[in-house]
Amino acid sequence: MASGVSVEKSAIEGGKGCCQTAIHELKEASRSLQRDYQQAGSGGWRDQKYAALGGIVQECCSALTGPISQLEECMVKLDNLLRAVLEYESTSL
Repeated sequence: MASGVSVEKSAIEGGKGCCQTAIHELKEASRSLQRDYQQAGSGGWRDQKYAALGGIVQECCSALTGPISQLEECMVKLDNLLRAVLEYESTSL
């Protein structure tokens, strides 16, 4: 283990906040892309190119939402780290 390592609660909480923001933004971007695609279809655009675009939209949405599980896993690890830091700080020697 590295000596002189220092972890502050605020840094951990900031990391969690970044993860939460990233998750929200990725979900919102995916929803927005799907909504815009559906609106184009409801506007009468339903030809072969629209169908091909649907496949691309699905690939993009999958790429956008793919990292969400990793970010959620990161948040779990940050929660564990925060608990360990709080426990360490509450220990009196």
